[in-house]
Amino acid sequence: MVDEQAAERARWEEASKETIKKTTKPCPRCHIPVEKNGGCMHMKCPQPQCKFEWCWNCSLEWNRTCMGDHWFDV
Repeated sequence: MVDEQAAERARWEEASKETIKKTTKPCPRCHIPVEKNGGCMHMKCPQPQCKFEWCWNCSLEWNRTCMGDHWFDV
């Protein structure tokens, strides 16, 4: 016998994991998922212990090259 509520929760859980995978990138230092919701490519890890500043586009530490080459790339 299938527990319909458990099956529904499992489907939502899987859909949530897929959405997170598609809309986030891991912080290059601590690997926590970070969501970009607009603005430039300059990212700052939200993890209080990390706060690593990095480029969304190339995943390197934020630097002048990133600033000049792809600040507002889409």
